[in-house]
Amino acid sequence: MTNQIAPQIFIFIALDCEAKPLLRFYDFKKEHVNHAFSIYKNHNCVLTVTGVGKVAMAGAVAYTLALFPRMHYPIILNLGIAGHKTEDLGRLFITSKIVDNESGKKFYPQMIGGQWPECSEIITSSVPCEDYSQHCLYDMEAAAFYETAVRFSSSELIHCLKIVSDNEHSAIDKIQPKSVTEWVDSQMTEIERLIGQLVNLRESIAGIELKEYNEIIKKWHFTVTGKIKLKALLKRWQVLTVGNWPGHDEICFNSGKELLRRLESDVDAVAVHL
Repeated sequence: MTNQIAPQIFIFIALDCEAKPLLRFYDFKKEHVNHAFSIYKNHNCVLTVTGVGKVAMAGAVAYTLALFPRMHYPIILNLGIAGHKTEDLGRLFITSKIVDNESGKKFYPQMIGGQWPECSEIITSSVPCEDYSQHCLYDMEAAAFYETAVRFSSSELIHCLKIVSDNEHSAIDKIQPKSVTEWVDSQMTEIERLIGQLVNLRESIAGIELKEYNEIIKKWHFTVTGKIKLKALLKRWQVLTVGNWPGHDEICFNSGKELLRRLESDVDAVAVHL
C-alpha cells in the first residue's frame, strides 16, 4: 500500500453493518494482506473497520494512517451510530464538540463554510450509555478517533458523522444490524455531498502558499515536528482569516516554541468566533 499514490480520504467505521453501504456505494475492494484491521480501498479513499471502543479506534487510526507516510492533508472521517436522548432514529449529525467522558478532554472540530448537517455535542464513553442524561449524542469512539486523527491532518478536515441509533424510547439493546445498514444507506446522498465539500476545502488548504513560513524558520529554531505544526497552524490561520499571520513581524519571540504557543492561541481565538 505504501508504494501506491497516497489517498486523499480516510474513513473509520466501527462495525461491518455501518460500513456495508459505503463499500457498495464507493466500490471499495478489500486489501488482501495481513493487516491488523479490515482495510478497504478504491482509487483515492481508504475505509477501515476498526471494531468497537476507544482503544480499537485509536489503534486503527494510527495503524492505517501510518501506512501512508507521504500523504498531504488527508480528509479523515469517523462515521457511525450514536445514541441521543430525544432525536429520531436514523437522523444524521456532525459533531461540533467531542468530550471524552473518562479523561475529561474536549475537542472542537472546525467547520469552514456552510451547508453542514445539524451539529451536536458528543460524549464518548468506554461503556454504552443507557441513561441519556444530556441532550447530546453518545458513542464509544469519537474522542479517541479525533485525538489520534488530529496528529495527521488539519482539524478542518477531520470530522465525526453520527447517525442516531437509540434514544429514550428505543433502547440500545433493540439495535439490529440490518436497521443500522438501512440508516446509513438512507444518508449516503448527504454523506457523499459532505465528502465532496471537504475535498474542495482540502484543495484550497493544500494549495495555500506560506510565504511567512520560510521567513519564520530562518529567524527561530524548530524541531522537525515543530516545523510540521508551524505549517499546519499557518494554513489554518489563512483559511480562517484569508490572510497571513502578522505576529512574526510584530512580536519578538525568545524561541520557536514561544512563537508556536502564540500562533496556536491566535488561531484558537479566531476559531471561537466562527
